[in-house]
Amino acid sequence: MPIPGTGAVPTGSLYGELSSVTRRAFVPRLFVQMYYSTPTFFYLMGNAQKVAGGLSQITIPIQGQSMVQGQFTGYGGGFNQPNITPGIQDAQFNTCYWVVPVPLPFGETVIQASEREISLLKARMNDVYAVSVQNLAPLMFSGSTNSLQPNGFADGFDNGTNYPSYGGINRLSAGNQNWKGQYYSASALTTGFTRKTMSQYIIQITDVAGGEAPTFGVMNPGDFATLNNDFIGVEQIFTNPGKEYSMGTPVRSSFPNVNIAGVPIFADHFCPKGTCYFINTKYTSFYLSEDAAFDFSGFYSLVPLGQIGQQGVTILGYNIVTAKPSANAVITGFAGSSF
Repeated sequence: MPIPGTGAVPTGSLYGELSSVTRRAFVPRLFVQMYYSTPTFFYLMGNAQKVAGGLSQITIPIQGQSMVQGQFTGYGGGFNQPNITPGIQDAQFNTCYWVVPVPLPFGETVIQASEREISLLKARMNDVYAVSVQNLAPLMFSGSTNSLQPNGFADGFDNGTNYPSYGGINRLSAGNQNWKGQYYSASALTTGFTRKTMSQYIIQITDVAGGEAPTFGVMNPGDFATLNNDFIGVEQIFTNPGKEYSMGTPVRSSFPNVNIAGVPIFADHFCPKGTCYFINTKYTSFYLSEDAAFDFSGFYSLVPLGQIGQQGVTILGYNIVTAKPSANAVITGFAGSSF
């Protein structure tokens, strides 16, 4: 509604008269106020692996122990007969399905048939994607405790402390030691994230992973700010002799992400505070159902239910799974968040 008594707008009866005969200046754009971006979710979804139907739609054969044995031999070349050692088993996961129903009431179709500034249907359809991301992004950093919900980093990268079983394989059973992820507690640290601390973790994570460094690290913005401050404290800008800074010379302070030991670390709003995840995207993937990739059913009549109107539903089938937990890590218990 117009606001009386501000600027050139009068109050009282004059305002009533003007509001009866004056059209409002209207901005024909809808400005969304409450959503957050999530670079981690978009990065993984942008490189999604396609899966189809069947039971255990995501089945990953894994080798958890040596299948042959070696030995030294002498001049005669003799050796012991080999033993057949089974070393392969299947890790199995199912895609989980997220649905968003979309209503289209009868009155809305009539009233907004032609004269409209903002299409409620278009806004509602755009909101389907945003609402999905806002609800699914936090699950990415958690573990699957509900059979209807997908797996995440917490159970995928765990070493058996909180999630003994992953993909139907018990990490604590004999022969399954290599199915453990890397789980570290930093509760003894009270100064927050520092370059020195993070560098030590990255080197350790890389070593335990067999020499493969993680692709990237992610943390809460408050924790990222603490780590970033450790860089800003020694930040320097060098002036080249014979040259000067001008209006066209960019000089940017601070960092959109920090790079430690060749591994970029960035902030994600949905990452739990005090926890940092290191992900190797060679093994950790977003699996997207080819039959339910934000597919829309189309609108169907509600007349059989005794109502004039229509309804449709958008469906997404996906899961976030790692084929090699030991190549990833979760570090919990950091203190000293900036905010």
